Amino acid sequence: MRLAFDLCKAGGEARDLIPLLGLSKEQWRSFRQELTSRLQPRQPTLDTPILIPATTPTSYISFVRALNLRLRGEWTGDWHFHTSFFGYPDSHYAPLAGHGGLVDTTPSLGTHGVRDMARVIAAHKIKPYDGPVYVANHFRAIADMAMDDIQNGPLDGLQGEPLQMIIPACTIKDYLDTKENIEHLVSDYLMPLRGHLEGDRRDAFDIWIPTVTFA
Repeated sequence: MRLAFDLCKAGGEARDLIPLLGLSKEQWRSFRQELTSRLQPRQPTLDTPILIPATTPTSYISFVRALNLRLRGEWTGDWHFHTSFFGYPDSHYAPLAGHGGLVDTTPSLGTHGVRDMARVIAAHKIKPYDGPVYVANHFRAIADMAMDDIQNGPLDGLQGEPLQMIIPACTIKDYLDTKENIEHLVSDYLMPLRGHLEGDRRDAFDIWIPTVTFA
């Protein structure tokens, strides 16, 4: 690695490493193929659905995974279903929001926007047993993402610029596609969150919330 670094500083190119490392052309070609393969983004294994723990109306699937589930007639949200619900060979599980989860907006929002989507999930062969699977709707999922940023994001060094730590409006507009959607999100899901924020976290929220517009 140090040899490669010194070569780079001296203005050399990668192919100059071949004689320095004593590689044959075939070995160099094989090395490059292996390196290229490792740099490729991993694709989900479609026969390895993620693990979904037991859910309740106050402990539910949220965040980007919830944005990738929709009922008939819903056209908002995200569009990366496979990467959200199918694992890699080492698999993974879906962290929850709500009581005991990564973030808890139930003191402000209760169960507003949380619905049972067991049938939708079962249709994709993700959950192999019966029972409800509670999932945030797209508005609640965005509210949970925002609250996670506000409560758990660093404030140190952001005085005067707290917006950097909170999901930006341009990202929200990737998930909601009309002015009415944005207004509904702000009035029914985001503004109620202010009630259980204090100090610097509330100040950050107050600066951020006017930026969440469709314009």
